[in-house]
Amino acid sequence: IGALVKESDPYAIQFLMQTEIVPLCLRIMKNGQALSKTVATFIIQKILCDEKGLSYICATVERFFAVSTVLNSMLKELIDNNKEDHRLSKHIMKCYNRLSENMRKNDDM
Repeated sequence: IGALVKESDPYAIQFLMQTEIVPLCLRIMKNGQALSKTVATFIIQKILCDEKGLSYICATVERFFAVSTVLNSMLKELIDNNKEDHRLSKHIMKCYNRLSENMRKNDDM
């Protein structure tokens, strides 16, 4: 699935949004091993980088809160355990950046 979203194909992103991939990725991000967490976070990042994907994640407070809560707990875990996982940290920051872009867009309205 990570390879499927790597090219940022809007059709692939649209297909994944019609599945239960977001909740599955969030579970993996919370409970998975390091590599699985990185891939799941990458998938969420790619969904967020697509405009329809960003709208999908931010469409409901519950979905937005679920994603931001998991990202927060992952970042806290990295800090608390003094882990230096640059790839995972980069994906987390890119997710936060896209979420903040949506929040800024809503502030302009």
